[in-house]
Amino acid sequence: MSSEEIIQWLLIFVPLAISPGPANILFAASGSSFGVKASLPFWLGTNLICLLQTLAIGFGLGFIISKFPSIIDVFKYIGVLFLFYLAFRFFKQSTLQTEAIKPLSFKEGVVVEFFNAKYLLIPTIMFTQFYSVEKDSIDKILILTLMLAILTMLCNFIWIYAGRALILLVMNNNIKKLQNKIFGLMLCLTAIWLIFS
Repeated sequence: MSSEEIIQWLLIFVPLAISPGPANILFAASGSSFGVKASLPFWLGTNLICLLQTLAIGFGLGFIISKFPSIIDVFKYIGVLFLFYLAFRFFKQSTLQTEAIKPLSFKEGVVVEFFNAKYLLIPTIMFTQFYSVEKDSIDKILILTLMLAILTMLCNFIWIYAGRALILLVMNNNIKKLQNKIFGLMLCLTAIWLIFS
């Protein structure tokens, strides 16, 4: 890729990767509630699926989605239901002692990202804008996938760390409970937004 293409790529995908979305809100909530170390399994689960989804789209899943667009709706609604479940966990945590609730797991990270229809748009946009079947080789699919994986992992980690920094500022138990209610509400609003988008 030329330096001009890399700058274009960064201008498009940095804002997309760092913007609030279902996974990023969960990263902040997990970081603030459980800390960076306890959030790593969830982070690894989501990023493994991001990597696999990006490769799948690069190697042709985008074609299948274009032929059967209702697949995206199925993923979207399953993802919305899972977000409501996770929001319920945060609401529950706001009424219980923090120690009673377990951190989000690797498996939950896999499920969240697998049904995150919003994420599927990012590699689809990337490959339609930066990859040409006629001109480019498979190497370019791998390079673009690696670039997006690194960017996504870094941005997700920023959300985890920012969430952890937030909790260090507010160690009061009542504020923690309020924060969990806010994160739960944010997840509900995100799920509702996904339903109507």
